[in-house]
Amino acid sequence: MNRLSLDLSLPEGSVSVERNGELLSTVSWNRPKIHAEVVYREINRALSLAGLSREEIDEVVVSSGPGSFTGVRLSITVGKAFKVLGTKVLSSTTLTALSFGYEALGFVPVAILPARRGRFYAKIGKFQGDLTEKEIEEKVKLLERPLLVFKGELPPQLTSYLNLKELTPLSVKLLKLPREELSPLTFHYIREHDAKPPNKRG
Repeated sequence: MNRLSLDLSLPEGSVSVERNGELLSTVSWNRPKIHAEVVYREINRALSLAGLSREEIDEVVVSSGPGSFTGVRLSITVGKAFKVLGTKVLSSTTLTALSFGYEALGFVPVAILPARRGRFYAKIGKFQGDLTEKEIEEKVKLLERPLLVFKGELPPQLTSYLNLKELTPLSVKLLKLPREELSPLTFHYIREHDAKPPNKRG
């Protein structure tokens, strides 16, 4: 089976292609403001490096948030475009992809992404939420053998815990997820967009 994965929810955008579990190509870029400008070009580049055409892709996996509101919407939009063309499309949360693989090493992974306004998106066990640094620490204290896996910068208060900055492009990690961690194409925002107007009561 030929599969393509895509993540645009983080500052680092990435596209990966695999055949029957073997990674064929990965392209990435670290300029969040240009995701919309380059995504289709980078998809074509990843396909070209893999020696495949779009018609040969059997399945697409995209990140569905949380992360940049615009980036998440773009990931889902690209997924919908593949779906319209008849390709099977699945999604996973960025936090699930980020934390995957470390439980097998005996750790309890805690996935952390910056969420602005002094808050962080975090996945701790089955819980996924929008937390402050202090709230994350309170939950981490209850864990045995926690491993904090993060993109961006780790909150200073949490650097005393065993931690790892994940350098693997998220599109690669999306391809490694087991089927039970994938879902139909959907959004996972966790919180409302920063630009959304406040709810006014009359």
